[in-house]
Amino acid sequence: MNPGFYALVGPNAAGKTHYLHTLMGPHAALVPAGADAKFAGTTVDDHLRAVAAIYPHVDLDFPNARIRDLSVGQRRLLTIEIALAIGKDLLLLDEPFDGIDTTTRKQVRQRLIDYIAENPQRRVVMASHRPEDFVGLATHVIQVFDRVVSRPVPLDDARLCFPTVTGPTAEIKDLIARFPVAETASLGPTTRATFAEPIGEADVHLPIEYPDDAELIDLLATERPAR
Repeated sequence: MNPGFYALVGPNAAGKTHYLHTLMGPHAALVPAGADAKFAGTTVDDHLRAVAAIYPHVDLDFPNARIRDLSVGQRRLLTIEIALAIGKDLLLLDEPFDGIDTTTRKQVRQRLIDYIAENPQRRVVMASHRPEDFVGLATHVIQVFDRVVSRPVPLDDARLCFPTVTGPTAEIKDLIARFPVAETASLGPTTRATFAEPIGEADVHLPIEYPDDAELIDLLATERPAR
């Protein structure tokens, strides 16, 4: 896996968490889903001492409190900060933005950007069911369907697999008959169709548009583009 930020997408229960666990090893740090997070001891200080016993270079200034008194967001932030501080070259994130408020979300996003900037050779693989979580972060995408994992694809290459054409319904229907379609919407005599296969300029005289990052990742979470 080359350096970069990988968006891990697919339907619920497709096997994203399982795939993250297959990547675990001494070179990786994992931030598990909130429900799977485990803590050492009963307080934040207990947990940080346990982490420092394994990774002496980790020195975090995190407010002490009883673990059971932490909000969901505080628990998420604690696990993320520890994983970042460990400084492994491979960071695995399972739904890291679940349960955190807007301010904390922005803080975590910036920390991830800084983490990559500190060492461009690092790799981050993040699973999320929210396409917007990946915007401005992801450089590649990995799809998981029924525990079958795709090869990583650069986001801009995947984008070309989902051309969108808008025009008279009759012309769009002709394209739909020739190319696999991901989604359509019609208003009066006009239809807009997003296809699941590249379309060349020679195939259509209408303008071709392509999805932005959030739209693309939303499509990739539910569609297997033709290759």
